[in-house]
Amino acid sequence: MLKKYFKIIPYLLLALIVTGINAFLDGLVNIRIMEMLDLAIAGRMDAMKQGIPQLLIMAFLLVPLGILVGITSSFYKRKANTAIKKYYLKKVFAKNIAEFQKDNNAKYLSSMTNDFNVLEMNLINGVFAIFEGIMTFIVGIWLLSTIDPKMLILAFLLIAVNLLISILSSKPIKKANKERSDLFDNYTSYIKEILSAFHIVKNYNLQKRVTDDYNKKSEEIQQKGFIIERMFSFIVSTQNMFMRGSMFGVITVVGYFAAIGKVSTGGLLLVVSGIQRMTWPLFNTSEYLPKLFTSSDLIRKMEKALENSNTYVETVDLSEFQDEIVLSDVEFSYEDSEQIILSDINLRVKKNGKYLVVGPSGGGKSTLLKLFRKYFNPTGGTITINGYNLKDVKTDQYYRLIGNIEQQVFIFEDTIRNNLTLYKEYSDEEINKAINDSGLTDFISQLPDGLDTIIYDNGKNISGGERSRLVIARALLSKASILLMDEAFASLDMERAREIEKTILNLKDMTVINVSHIIFNDTKHLYDRVITVKKTIY
Repeated sequence: MLKKYFKIIPYLLLALIVTGINAFLDGLVNIRIMEMLDLAIAGRMDAMKQGIPQLLIMAFLLVPLGILVGITSSFYKRKANTAIKKYYLKKVFAKNIAEFQKDNNAKYLSSMTNDFNVLEMNLINGVFAIFEGIMTFIVGIWLLSTIDPKMLILAFLLIAVNLLISILSSKPIKKANKERSDLFDNYTSYIKEILSAFHIVKNYNLQKRVTDDYNKKSEEIQQKGFIIERMFSFIVSTQNMFMRGSMFGVITVVGYFAAIGKVSTGGLLLVVSGIQRMTWPLFNTSEYLPKLFTSSDLIRKMEKALENSNTYVETVDLSEFQDEIVLSDVEFSYEDSEQIILSDINLRVKKNGKYLVVGPSGGGKSTLLKLFRKYFNPTGGTITINGYNLKDVKTDQYYRLIGNIEQQVFIFEDTIRNNLTLYKEYSDEEINKAINDSGLTDFISQLPDGLDTIIYDNGKNISGGERSRLVIARALLSKASILLMDEAFASLDMERAREIEKTILNLKDMTVINVSHIIFNDTKHLYDRVITVKKTIY
């Protein structure tokens, strides 16, 4: 993640260069004002009048420069946020399906909301704020040094003490931030669960129990946030006490020199201006520096969640399904479980063959389908395709060969056309055939916008049967070599399901593996084999 951030450094440098020019010009304006004031007090009005045009030009230039600072800094922050989020999402989709399903995806949701917000404040904004403060601080030193170069000693002392306090304070804050991030993971997971079980909470009158749990978890997060803010308060107060004492000391000394005539009135004002430019960056840095130090731990935590524990290297390219899929003595059990789900599975799936998989609930039908989908590798035996071990076949190439009709239907919030094509190019003839074969013709013809009708929120404005038929049409349109179906007809009426099943089974150039508890006597004979799974195959 940091590598992606480092690629944005040119945008940061551009913003800092503009910021530096602005800060330098602002300091120059203050020096010119000091000179004008001293000339006015000395009664040298002609010299003062000659310098006013130059001062006004520099002052007017600060306006477009200030706007440019805002534009370049915002551009840097946008590019940095976008780069990190794109990287994270790309890495999420690089996770193995098995490992992703094993995790609670609320962990990723928490990272993409809470953790990203923390990184934006602490890392992206923090880096810019610290460097912007350094430039302003340098201008303040420059203003002071025009009065007395010995002021540089004070400046370096302030920097050293401020940095030391930030380093010493970063360790407890790192620990607290990590604990708070973990709490947010659990909190997000909990909210997701209770909202998905909303109807159960209402039906069984569990509002009080859920509310009490919610309040307890919310209080834990708020308490951890309070502890972190309290730590920051102690740190910032300590730094402020030191800096304010130093600044007041400087003002007292310079004020004394002004009183005895060693420093001009304009010089006194310049010292005050320089101190202001040194004070704000130090206060700002004292707030951001400990937060910046904690970002590394948060990034490591996010990166660890993105790692695949299975690092097996796939080496086989597979452009087409030519022969058969063979399961030889296949056994499967889930990780950290002693229960064997499948054992002694021996099966041949011929190209363009049609297979119906049946069996009791919990017998392993869905697990067998997951093995065909390459979601998991068998824990014993082998699965081969075209003679190659499926474990060695590159996953992305294998997925191009298969079409999936899942029991859990997912619909994008987009047009019916895009939900059918999944943003790929197909002819109108191909689309219409898939619509007709899946029984969607009447439904789409009744819509005022036809294929351009928007489907909302995972298909909430259409029926369950229509959602299922959309997914079936999507699979048919993909022209996959292997079609894997998991209870594809569960949401359809019997007559419609029978018609669609016949259409699918009459496809000559497609291998079909259909896991279903629905068996029609008038279509059963169209299958090459009916496979009964009950931990093994009969």
